[in-house]
Amino acid sequence: MNFSTSQWLSIIVLDVLIKFVFVTAVGLLVTYGLISIDSLAMAAVSLSLLHFVCLFLGATLVVAPELLGVQLSPMLRFTASVALANILFVAVLVVLMWPGPNDIPRTADGPIVVALVLAATNLVALLAVAAVGRLIRRLKQGVRADESAPVA
Repeated sequence: MNFSTSQWLSIIVLDVLIKFVFVTAVGLLVTYGLISIDSLAMAAVSLSLLHFVCLFLGATLVVAPELLGVQLSPMLRFTASVALANILFVAVLVVLMWPGPNDIPRTADGPIVVALVLAATNLVALLAVAAVGRLIRRLKQGVRADESAPVA
């Protein structure tokens, strides 16, 4: 994933903000304000950090076939990295939130739904920054093409 430092920082800030709003909304709906904002902010930061660990693992695993000579196009590499990262993210969250043998109800519906919703919030930040970066690149290329065009 060829993001610049400023794009990575933008993704991190946007991801933490989205998760903070999501966790705060869930926290307020469930507890009616009985949980401090500090603990909700820490949960948002923790989820965001988990997301970025999964992103780096996904990007590393997608590049691994290049050691065997298999070259992937940049778009396929990006798509596979994001997909693999979100699969890892959902798997880790489901394992962490899996109901124990004494928990009621004894289904995994809750952890799976929560993990999938959080994975969707991962995509919002990542794809928004990627789209803006691509738009800026195209605009810069258009300006360069206009500057190099011969004047009649």
